[in-house]
Amino acid sequence: MLADQVSAGSLPPMAERMPSDPMVLEPFEQVGEYGGVMHFGNVETNLWNLTCLRTQGLVMYNQENTEVSVDIAESFAFSNELKTVTFQLRKGHRWSDGEPFTADDILFWWQDVQLNEDLSPAGPSSRFSPGGEPAVFTKLSDTEFEITFSRPWPVIMDLLGRSWFSADPNIMLPAHYMKQYHLAYNENANDLAAQEDQEDWTKAFSAHVRPGGDVDDPARPYNWAWIPGDRTSDRVVVDRNPYFHQADVSGNQLPYIDQIDTAVTGNKEVQILKATSGEFDFECWYLSLGEMPVLKENAQTGGYEVRTAKSLRASELALMPNRTVQDPLLEELFNTYDFRLALSLGIDRDAINDAIFFGLGTPYPALPLPSMSWIKPEWHTLHIEHDVDTANQLLDGLGLTEKDAEGFRLRTDNGQRLNVIVEIGSAEGPKLEMCELVADHWKSIGVEATVKNTEGTLFSQRNLANEMQIPTWHLDRSGLFGRGDPLWYGFDNPGQQRWCPMWATWIMSNGEEGIEPPQEIKDLYDLFNRWRETLPGTAEFDQLGSQYYEWFANEIPMIGTVGMGPVPQVVKNRLHNVPSEGIYWGSDTNFYAPYFPAQWYIKE
Repeated sequence: MLADQVSAGSLPPMAERMPSDPMVLEPFEQVGEYGGVMHFGNVETNLWNLTCLRTQGLVMYNQENTEVSVDIAESFAFSNELKTVTFQLRKGHRWSDGEPFTADDILFWWQDVQLNEDLSPAGPSSRFSPGGEPAVFTKLSDTEFEITFSRPWPVIMDLLGRSWFSADPNIMLPAHYMKQYHLAYNENANDLAAQEDQEDWTKAFSAHVRPGGDVDDPARPYNWAWIPGDRTSDRVVVDRNPYFHQADVSGNQLPYIDQIDTAVTGNKEVQILKATSGEFDFECWYLSLGEMPVLKENAQTGGYEVRTAKSLRASELALMPNRTVQDPLLEELFNTYDFRLALSLGIDRDAINDAIFFGLGTPYPALPLPSMSWIKPEWHTLHIEHDVDTANQLLDGLGLTEKDAEGFRLRTDNGQRLNVIVEIGSAEGPKLEMCELVADHWKSIGVEATVKNTEGTLFSQRNLANEMQIPTWHLDRSGLFGRGDPLWYGFDNPGQQRWCPMWATWIMSNGEEGIEPPQEIKDLYDLFNRWRETLPGTAEFDQLGSQYYEWFANEIPMIGTVGMGPVPQVVKNRLHNVPSEGIYWGSDTNFYAPYFPAQWYIKE
């Protein structure tokens, strides 16, 4: 595709389109071949699956989510007692329209977007503002910049390692293009916004930061592997980026594949049907272990291979008793260790593993992955045995001794049946089936559970309003990325902190909102921030990490079930250089990044 453009004189030769020191990829199989159209699918119109497939960041994680390495950046290094991180960019790297990609594109994102009160009224990203004090971004040269924090902050690399967080538009923007929509650079920016039916320049600027939905902007440049092409309501085509920064060992510029043709299926069942019939070259995003039999049954006729990756979720379902729940009795019970322990012991995780994961998952508590260096081996099975007798003794000891005719315990405040509402906010994976099994298991300890599916936006609203009793989610953020973006393992994101949202709100608002937490939670938050100031691989890093998560292991703020199970992948026989060994799957690595899709190639 690009060779024809070079021959026609509309595109420079390859040597002029690549950095002087490109990122060189060792092939998983062999050096590939150019050309072809990869067939892909995305259920939602936001195209998040396709976005993750083609996103490139300054840095990236390995498969296991334990190490950060370079991608767009040529190198990075800490100095100034871990307060400063310096990035070296690749000389000669260009945006997809051929314009130079430089440190100016990083500084524009920070100074003109994050620090601009019109575009960022809430202030700059908290990721770059530890303790509420914004970092200082400094351009050292066209290919070098540094970020200086007010305190040691090596945890920034744990965050940026998920490539989406170190990619356009989350730490960089094509300044040469975006300035036309910015009032500081174009006095007619509001007029331009009006031409696009936008309210003002800020709305137009934001629309072009992440085009899609109401704004279609094929002219916007990217530094991702494939860039926007043709688009209809049910199909999106992305084209090979002619200025991409990666190359194979023979010096050939990547990606090999000319186009990715993505069907917008709008329905998960349709998506899976198309995958099982062999219409997609690669599918994993929407598959679960329950589809494995039909996938294998149709593999030969569909012309694909079924592989399995290991999930990076420590638990596919975690139950999170809300410690600030509005019901006074439940608040007392949820804040009582013996009650949380009884709920955990009342779950038969082996039965869930057999029924849902064909025995291939791992019963595990609500903790980061066992492969993390700060997780002690003795925690791997702590408080997850199925022990109905002990659970009943614990509940009896709390005074919950009265039962109704069906064997359910009665509340001590009003004599009604003790019922807890378990809410599901994510349709990913077999959460409903797992919750129903948990509810069935809890009958043996006299606790009635009502399982409730709550639509995602409403779920988040109810969480922030402190209206849920036992919200649930899957436990990603269980690798190194979790230190950078801890969600339920930390307290700095009340919208995602589901077992104590009001405590997190109090912490993040400096006591102006929410509910004041007990001192042990304040101390835990301080410990977490001390851990964030340490460098991975050091003794202090492991020591503080273990000290922090020992509280989670012992206190059971969340109840884990089964995780780390196999995740099916459909790989078409004609698609090559897709890794098949030592593979993992999860959001913490941005799913596709360690699969290096730019080196995939098609050969019939």
